[in-house]
Amino acid sequence: MEDVWIMDSGCSRHMTGHRKWFSSLNPVSTKEYITFGDNGQGKVMGVGSVSLSAKLSLRELAFVRNLGFNLVSVSQLLDEGFEVRFKKGACCVLDAEETLVFRVDLTSVSAPRAVWLLVLLLIYGSGIGDLVT
Repeated sequence: MEDVWIMDSGCSRHMTGHRKWFSSLNPVSTKEYITFGDNGQGKVMGVGSVSLSAKLSLRELAFVRNLGFNLVSVSQLLDEGFEVRFKKGACCVLDAEETLVFRVDLTSVSAPRAVWLLVLLLIYGSGIGDLVT
């Protein structure tokens, strides 16, 4: 699941545990921790940017130690001016001109509930992402 990004409507910010993807990364000056779903915690080590495609760069992305998933925050996308539309079986993210930035299909990945996976490879033919079933 290293290359899979999950759309998360309950996540306050974009985050990953993979430092190698950052095009820029600044250390944080305060101690900040993210609480995971199992009540474990991961320390925010830095904040920066990751380019997922020519159309999408995640800014203010947290680099979180021990985070096992890559999370795209729906609320942060909205704050950045994107529009997020959920329809039956799909989630579409559009820019300010209503141009499709990416589409996410609903799938289940060995989890008790379905999750939205951002699979950029299926949209652009290259980039970060692989479909995991």
